Amino acid sequence: MEWSSIQNVVSRIARVLAVACCLVAIGLSHEYSMQLAKAQDSGLSASEYNLKLARIYATCKFISWPDESEKAPFVISVVAPDPFSDGLEKLSERMLKDRPIVTKTIRTINDFTGCHLLFIPNGADPVLAEQILKKIVDQPVLVWFDQPEAHLTSKASFTFLRQEEKLIIEANQSELHRRGLRADGQLMSLNIVRTVKSQK
Repeated sequence: MEWSSIQNVVSRIARVLAVACCLVAIGLSHEYSMQLAKAQDSGLSASEYNLKLARIYATCKFISWPDESEKAPFVISVVAPDPFSDGLEKLSERMLKDRPIVTKTIRTINDFTGCHLLFIPNGADPVLAEQILKKIVDQPVLVWFDQPEAHLTSKASFTFLRQEEKLIIEANQSELHRRGLRADGQLMSLNIVRTVKSQK
């Protein structure tokens, strides 16, 4: 093979490799961008749920349960999927009114053995949520929704709402009283708490 022919072959191979490298680079860049976007979304979500978990913990300090004198563990149940990442684990290392905190993630009705606070996040199985709500219908459980659910709102003691950039807690005092729970007046006077009437 003549030298010029060899040069032509090498040149073609070089061009093919250059195009291939460009395509790979573009693909990797796109994949990296997608991963970065997902990571940023996850970070925003995690930040919001850290705030929500902090609000839940702080709010519980202003609520009275009938069994507080027993100093038994304070049980927080979250219907799967758990949106708090490792937040529940960290919360279980703390105390609430001198009571140890126990956190549980409920994936099936068999996982549920009772609690003081039930949190129902976005994306929770509505059938499972309904099953648990039926089991605790007359129990002193603080039922907390991640957002309003039209057919279940009346069963919520507290619900998270967004008002522009502000995270609001919507309180249903009628439901609190029905369940034998008492909220301190200081809590209801906070500007992040909005009291609503129970829906019949």
